[in-house]
Amino acid sequence: MNAHDCPDPAAAQSLVEAARSGDPQAWTEVYRHYHPAVFGFLMRRTSGDRPLAEDLAQDTFVKALTGIEKFQWSGTDLGAWLLTIARNTFLDHRKRRSTSRESPTGDAVDRDCGTRVEDVIIARMEAERLWAAMGLLNSRQRSVIAMRYWEELSSQEIATRVGLRTGAVKTLAYRARTNLRRSLTPYGT
Repeated sequence: MNAHDCPDPAAAQSLVEAARSGDPQAWTEVYRHYHPAVFGFLMRRTSGDRPLAEDLAQDTFVKALTGIEKFQWSGTDLGAWLLTIARNTFLDHRKRRSTSRESPTGDAVDRDCGTRVEDVIIARMEAERLWAAMGLLNSRQRSVIAMRYWEELSSQEIATRVGLRTGAVKTLAYRARTNLRRSLTPYGT
């Protein structure tokens, strides 16, 4: 399947609404349906750098998960929205890389960083577990976690952005981390 293999409009809208409500099955369906197109798009943009494309694809789906409330249904496929997020994620990465002083040439890419295949597989499995656990959080908890850990905003910056008190943001983050820990711990221990 690719991003243009859109289910009928009623089914697609139903999937979006279920995902918006935090239904993990809906998020699994969105991920399974659209990941190949998003990943392929990013592979082309990264000139075949698979680890980078995988990282950017995961970032894309995390941003989609935290921003689904902003999605406006206009009859177009959800895939178009996801590809827009992927494009912006790639452009943000490229902008960060071009302003970084880590590489003396600016264009050098470390394609063999010594990462073992097993480590990549384990990291991907952990990312998928985290993705599923994030789907179990309510939308406010997802947003706070994304802003805190992916955007690296402080509690005060998050509070300003979402219009809550700093204490409320800290409480949301604490509850979200507790729920994530519970979801990610085997057998709920």
